[in-house]
Amino acid sequence: MTNGASLNDTYIRTLILIKARSLMKSPAFRGVERDDVLRDLTLVLAKRIGKFDPARAQLRTFVSRVLDSAAITLLRARQREKRSGDHGMASIEMLREGKTKDPVTGSAAVGEADAARRLGLEVRSPVEKFHLSESIREIVAALPPDLADLCRALQGGSAVSTARGMGISRRQLRKRIAELRQRFAVAGFEQV
Repeated sequence: MTNGASLNDTYIRTLILIKARSLMKSPAFRGVERDDVLRDLTLVLAKRIGKFDPARAQLRTFVSRVLDSAAITLLRARQREKRSGDHGMASIEMLREGKTKDPVTGSAAVGEADAARRLGLEVRSPVEKFHLSESIREIVAALPPDLADLCRALQGGSAVSTARGMGISRRQLRKRIAELRQRFAVAGFEQV
């Protein structure tokens, strides 16, 4: 390069590596490859090395100052990028509003199955749901009348309101629920 400066100098290569390692410790650079940071620092230095003037400073001082400035600039750019929150993502609302004139909220744009998957819940197909409800209906039909009534009551309310509505104590309710769980387990349903 000009003025006797070369990017292949051992000191320069080492300093670039040190600055890259330092930047990689920042949370702003999470997910960024070290080679990308090395390339960016080397590119900035390559653009500015032509401005080196041996009459004003030593080469090592010049390189150190340029790399310090480049590191700060890269860090600020990454932090600004992270704060912007864009990351190449598109809003569901914006995608839906592009297809329809009606305003759409995020909750209306995400289906039940997608919301369940996001929470890690099992998503069943309509056929599976039908078979499940039929199996439950058959089990409830085979139960004694008092336990069948308990199942129906528990579907519509809490355990406390069910106990109160049936005129039984909570202890009796827990005993009957345990019996229901046992009957469902015998029929092939796992306890939840």
